[in-house]
Amino acid sequence: MELLRLITTYVFAALLSTSADAISPILIVPGVEGSQLYKKNSPCRNLFGICPWKGAWLGAEACISISSVLKDLTLVYDSARGSFQNQPGLAIKASGFGDTCKVEYLVANPIETSCSLQLHVGEYFHTLVEHFTALGYKRGQTIRSAPYDWRLSPAHLQATGYYSNVKALIEQMYKDGGNKKVTLVAHSMGGPVTLYFLNNVVTQAWKDTYVNAFVTLAGAWSGGSVAVKAEISGDVLDALSSATVRELCDYPDDIELRFRSASRTYPSAALLLPKPSVWGNKVLVTTPIRTYTANDYQALFNDMGYPQGFNIYSGIAAINAGFPPPNVPTYCFYGTEVATPESFVYGSGFPDSAPSQVIKGDGDGTVNRRSAEVCLKWKTQQQQPFGSSAFPGVDHVKMVKDNNVLRAVDRVVLN
Repeated sequence: MELLRLITTYVFAALLSTSADAISPILIVPGVEGSQLYKKNSPCRNLFGICPWKGAWLGAEACISISSVLKDLTLVYDSARGSFQNQPGLAIKASGFGDTCKVEYLVANPIETSCSLQLHVGEYFHTLVEHFTALGYKRGQTIRSAPYDWRLSPAHLQATGYYSNVKALIEQMYKDGGNKKVTLVAHSMGGPVTLYFLNNVVTQAWKDTYVNAFVTLAGAWSGGSVAVKAEISGDVLDALSSATVRELCDYPDDIELRFRSASRTYPSAALLLPKPSVWGNKVLVTTPIRTYTANDYQALFNDMGYPQGFNIYSGIAAINAGFPPPNVPTYCFYGTEVATPESFVYGSGFPDSAPSQVIKGDGDGTVNRRSAEVCLKWKTQQQQPFGSSAFPGVDHVKMVKDNNVLRAVDRVVLN
């Protein structure tokens, strides 16, 4: 298999070296927790007026004092306006817009630095970026990324100017690449984030001019059951649970509850809850009192003792409603046949104890199959080409590393 991979890479590289037209520039849009976040005091209170950006997610401080980091990352919700702000006196930003280094690895440097000094810890998109640089792509030129504050929903990202920056970056990549259309490669929540951009920010004429294709890897179109557990009793998701991070950090036993206190304030957490239109009356949660489906979120949040959660959910429920097609050439790739949490049974400790039973179904270990396959309906809803492939046994994180997945992406970007 390794020999076959090397031969394939050599052949593609040879093709690229003889035909510059073969390269479609690539823009990576990462998933939830997949962008490095940095923080600084605002306004700066340093005696010399110099306040550097410090690594907040996922930084070294998370190993020393996870509670302090989560407090900094907790949003302040204004229910009257439906808006979210950082903690008073603190600025938070996603680092590395336009580069790739900050999405190649999850662990942030203690102080924000250039890519040349980036820590190589907690691999994320590194394998994919290396794969394409071997085929002739160049970091920061023909392969770039658009990291974002993953605590926010697409609508809130739009209000920050994120999508204006994405639009400008794509136009610049198109121009710098000799008027070659750009391929958007999105992972996990990056799928819904990019879908919102294509359907709410740019026109069809703009898409026809600048977008070669939309490639989605493990798209969390209709959220996932694991997001329900995150709201109830907490979940550390993929970043904190990675083997690399577990080796570096000795987290307390109640890490999931601590994470819950922060993640409940994120509109992105509500965005990733299973959608009633896809999940219907599928039981997601069972407690000693009753069962809950995606149609019962108001009752669930009330019974959790967190009614504000339903207000946050209601504020983002219309985002990507109905899952309209992106109306660009689209290729939907997702993992299957990996045991994936589907329903949670809680005992008398609900909601402050872990579920006593986790019922699993099909998916990639994080995104349930029914959510990942929402995209399949676009085949008959748009005129532009559509393709899809399921990758049995490939889990959520490996969807950006697996050789078979990378070769599938090759076939899209190599005209």
